[in-house]
Amino acid sequence: MNTTTTTTTPTPLATSPPKARLHYLDNLRVYLTFLVVAHHVAIVYGNIPAWPNWEGPADPATGLPLDVFVVLNQLYFMGFFFLLSGHFTPGSIDRRGSRSFALERLRRLGIPFLAFVILLRPLYTLPTYLGLEDRPPYWHFYLTESNNGPMWFLEVLLAFSLLYAWFRSRRPETPEPVEPMRLRAWQILAFALALAVVSYVWRIAVPLVMYVPILGLPSAAYMPQYAALFFLGIVAYRRGWLRTLPKRAGLLGVAFIVGSLVPIALGGYAVLDLENPPPGSDLAHLGFALCDSMFAVGAVLLLLSVFQRHFNGTGPVSRFLSANAFAVFLLHAPIIVGVVAVLEPVALTPVLKFALGFALAAPLSWGAAAAIRKIKAVRAVL
Repeated sequence: MNTTTTTTTPTPLATSPPKARLHYLDNLRVYLTFLVVAHHVAIVYGNIPAWPNWEGPADPATGLPLDVFVVLNQLYFMGFFFLLSGHFTPGSIDRRGSRSFALERLRRLGIPFLAFVILLRPLYTLPTYLGLEDRPPYWHFYLTESNNGPMWFLEVLLAFSLLYAWFRSRRPETPEPVEPMRLRAWQILAFALALAVVSYVWRIAVPLVMYVPILGLPSAAYMPQYAALFFLGIVAYRRGWLRTLPKRAGLLGVAFIVGSLVPIALGGYAVLDLENPPPGSDLAHLGFALCDSMFAVGAVLLLLSVFQRHFNGTGPVSRFLSANAFAVFLLHAPIIVGVVAVLEPVALTPVLKFALGFALAAPLSWGAAAAIRKIKAVRAVL
């Protein structure tokens, strides 16, 4: 008997009929990319000094709506990106094999990361350099500055992808397809509670400090969420959960969001005092971890349900936005820096200036993405 057949390709799933594309997931990625642009413009005009040419409001109260917007985004939106990335990973390995997938990820994530660091990071960090009182030579600043902007996502996603590719290489026979399984409410609740406990323990060592980079990551305290949702995306693909969402998934999501207010009201709010936070082991951190885990799960369920029911189609506009979304993620940070510089003389309230900045930065980002992707070599990567 030939024992080598189980380690060669094609694998069982590679020869099975391809599954119908879930257009609502493409539309969700577009929405999340718009949200990333809006998130970073909001930081500029709010009270969180985390952007190279940050413009703090003269009256902190006027920037508070933008701070709330930023904090709520932080609870779920990057984790949602990891969930979607995880969902698309198993099928890609099924088709390509572990080695080919790993090389493809190095090309699609590693090259854009290096392009940003070499070509775009100098533009993105230029205001930081110009704002230094005692400026060192630029080469010294460039080599010692750890701010890679939104490219931390590509670093972490590449690490997760290569780790999963290695795991699949240890299991060369692709799992047989399974019948779609309906996701149960108790499973979702158990996941949220487990994530909260793990996040609480993790944050004893990695404090929840908003936008202070740790190992180059601006939100290292959320690593358990990122890893868990990436893994959940893989499981969701195998179980068909995103094809068989419960009809009441949206209502369940709303219930989780409302439920997230309970632990924050019972003491978790103390964590939001960034100037004098409670000790890392304080139960207030557990309350906040419960809040952000439940909110994240609820937001994911709600958006999945809304987009599956109402935004599951495709057309020229949605295809354009989807095709260029990844390039927008790469290009938007220096574009925002430029837009903020141009708008500096404009006297508006923080919220109105945010609205104007976003109205300029978003179309400029998509326009630049579409233009650069006309280059064949660039389009092969982006």
